Amino acid sequence: MNSPYSGDGADAEASSRPTIRPAQRRATASHSQPLPSRRELRRREAAAASATGAPTAVYSDAPPIQQDTTVSHPVASEPQPAGRGGDGGRAHRSRRHDRRPVEREPLGPVRGTIRTFGELCITAGLILILFVVWQLWWTDIAANRDNEVLADELTEDWSNQDPNQLPEDPDEPIVADPVGRNEAFGIFYIPRFGDDYYRTVAEGVDLEPVLNRMGLGRYPNSAMPGDVGNFSIAGHRVTYGKPLNQIAELRPGDEIVVQTKDGFYTYTFRNFDIILPDAVEVLAPVPDMPESKGKDRILTMTACNPMFSARERYVAYAELTDWTPAQEGAPESISGSKAYEKVSKKGGA
Repeated sequence: MNSPYSGDGADAEASSRPTIRPAQRRATASHSQPLPSRRELRRREAAAASATGAPTAVYSDAPPIQQDTTVSHPVASEPQPAGRGGDGGRAHRSRRHDRRPVEREPLGPVRGTIRTFGELCITAGLILILFVVWQLWWTDIAANRDNEVLADELTEDWSNQDPNQLPEDPDEPIVADPVGRNEAFGIFYIPRFGDDYYRTVAEGVDLEPVLNRMGLGRYPNSAMPGDVGNFSIAGHRVTYGKPLNQIAELRPGDEIVVQTKDGFYTYTFRNFDIILPDAVEVLAPVPDMPESKGKDRILTMTACNPMFSARERYVAYAELTDWTPAQEGAPESISGSKAYEKVSKKGGA
């Protein structure tokens, strides 16, 4: 049987059909030209986007691009690429140089007044705090230092003087000699106030210089230590060394020793009272009995009451129960105390 595609016609049709290549040949051609990697594709896309100005695609598996935030000075001989640091870099630098300090809105009269008042209140508060620190802390330090110096000078002066002649009756105390105004003449020891407590006593009750710098002050016209009558003194309860700070701690039977050039006068505390500032009858030879002369030797100590107030007066009464001449040394109640040891190192008894 003859084929319908035989002869010349078959040859012509065969030549017009497409040529089919074997699969092996396609595989060979594929291996000879490998496909580009993902990194290469990204590089090409970035290059194309840079050339056209289109945004570059960001792939999730690509590392983040770290931008250098440091400001560097451009080198004149090294021009910036147009796509990366050309006009954009100059605009960024111009924005940085064009920054101006923000102008504050002016304060109105109300706000200005409130602000000024607040600053004045803060300043006043600081001044008040400094005043309190000075009043409650520094005045104590200064007064205690002055008291130590004065006690040293007093005992050193006593060591260069001869005591007064003893009376025939050994139980009769020598009465301390009067001194001039604002002049120290004795030293107080009160064991109840502490083993190291001692304060000088001077003539007068003026704040300056007696009560603020010299310790205790004797009321003018009151009795001297050892004398019949009322030996009356005053002292601060707070600030300026606060010599009578613990006056309310005294208990009946507590001893109060007063040292002078002639010896030691031991007064024993009896009772106390709280009075108004104008109740001056407590300073009489017999307290609260201005008309009576009396025969007792009394010590009256006065201080402000309550603490940090001058509304009232706290009054402590004591009576002379013993006296020791300077030649015999300090009484047992203070002889071994730190206070007397410190005072006697400059002379004393």
